[in-house]
Amino acid sequence: MMLLAMILLAAPTSEVRLVMGTRAEVQVAGVEDSAAVVDAAFDALDLVDRSMSLWKQSELTRLNRAGEARVSPELQAVLEHALEVATASEGAFDPTVEPLVRATGGFGGARRRLTSAERERLLARVGARHVHLDRPNGSVRLDPGTALDLGGIAKGFAVDLALRALRAAGAESGLVDLGQSSVSVFGQPLTLEVRNPERPDAAPWARFELSEGHVSTSGGDQREDHILDPRTGRPAHRVLSATVIASSAIEADALSTAVFVLGAERGLALLERRHAAGFVLRRRRGRAVVEATAGLRSRYGLEPAAGVVIQERSRP
Repeated sequence: MMLLAMILLAAPTSEVRLVMGTRAEVQVAGVEDSAAVVDAAFDALDLVDRSMSLWKQSELTRLNRAGEARVSPELQAVLEHALEVATASEGAFDPTVEPLVRATGGFGGARRRLTSAERERLLARVGARHVHLDRPNGSVRLDPGTALDLGGIAKGFAVDLALRALRAAGAESGLVDLGQSSVSVFGQPLTLEVRNPERPDAAPWARFELSEGHVSTSGGDQREDHILDPRTGRPAHRVLSATVIASSAIEADALSTAVFVLGAERGLALLERRHAAGFVLRRRRGRAVVEATAGLRSRYGLEPAAGVVIQERSRP
């Protein structure tokens, strides 16, 4: 999904491909064989897709079907981070939400609302406590009926791997944009427009600057009700969208989902505890409001459009 439109100030070598079911763009500058470097970045994205997709046969679908397996280092790394954020967010982000997502029409199914009885039955399968990760042996066991959905974190991990490939090649600057929901950049100024979450074709609500960092957005112009609160099984509606700037793309990806579920006050507090930054978009008494972590406006040059109000949290 994404509420960020990018404006680069220079024109490095760029290529767009379809990866992980979405439009992926890689840009690189300052390398001799840019084609090979771009290929290496896309190979990293493909690796994660083959391992963690739920839209086709993958390492993750095999784990869900079997209930236990030895896993690749990549899948273990993502699952470890997912469980950590699940604990930190008190379940607002949770990698075991798959049964709820599938039952409500995720992964290509017909959209439907759950009955109270169905919701309660499925919620009994959801929660990080149902995942048993043996880190030394690289194995995972799931409680009966539990299944993993890493859609809220795998894209971020893929972007981290792709960006690592650009840096390993000695690139002076680089950018990886996966579906405009997870974007990382280094070595080059980037302006990001915060799209209108209610009408993506309308004027943006704000813009900000980034020269090096990792950004992810959840909510907004994706399928309505597509983000579920894993604690209740109901769609999350506290904000219109949530954008996070973090030390890694995997962190930004997971936290943007958590903040969308938690809402402004608890979500932004979570970002500050995790040493990340970000903002949510919402309507308050009919006015468009951007609520941000402390200091974000000055650090990233966050500027609102006409009629949009920016409110920053006070510093702790």
